[in-house]
Amino acid sequence: MIIPRIYSIHDRAITIEFSQTIDEHINMQVIAWQQEIESNPFPGFIECVPAYSSLTIYFGADCNIEELKNQLQQKINIVENTSHLNIAEKKQGVQHIEIPVCYDIEFGFDLPWLTTHLNMSIEDIIQLHIENIYRVYMIGFIPGFPYMGILHSKLEVPRKHNPSLKIPAGSIGIAGKQTGIYPTEIPGGWQIIGRTPLALFNKLNKPACLLKAGDNVRFIPISKKEFDQLQ
Repeated sequence: MIIPRIYSIHDRAITIEFSQTIDEHINMQVIAWQQEIESNPFPGFIECVPAYSSLTIYFGADCNIEELKNQLQQKINIVENTSHLNIAEKKQGVQHIEIPVCYDIEFGFDLPWLTTHLNMSIEDIIQLHIENIYRVYMIGFIPGFPYMGILHSKLEVPRKHNPSLKIPAGSIGIAGKQTGIYPTEIPGGWQIIGRTPLALFNKLNKPACLLKAGDNVRFIPISKKEFDQLQ
């Protein structure tokens, strides 16, 4: 059992920090606590927002922040001291989703730079990217953007020194140990290697995001013709 740190980030939000590293087991703890709190909400509860290794809880103005921190700490202590309850083993409601990706140079416009930086062919880059199953660790920095990992060590690259002003919606990027998908056209600094025709975010859908923290993703390569047919 991981003993988290609980602290307030302002007068209507508390963060439970489990670690400061990217780790699947820790992220499972985060998602399990999210489900635990959402299943048994306290008066004034608004929402939980999971991250890689922490969970932020938002609540209304009527909540006493110190009392809430004490209640959470007591609940954590109960879980820690109850041998038959391992919160990391709770059912996560994981989706296993296949994402079609076209790695054509038109869409993967940073592939030429990556071949030089990594001393690797485009075909090898694509093969390494598709052979992993990725965990969605969190959704941010805009609605629907999934931070996924862990990327093959041979594909670890820095973010761009000068971010691109327009990254098209559906673009697949890599940076550090992560891979992600841009849900809409925005500026961005990840290295772009392909594009999916799927919509990652639609506010009219329920849920609005295609992916959620805890899901597993496999990328499936498709041709430019197949991409056009799926749009």
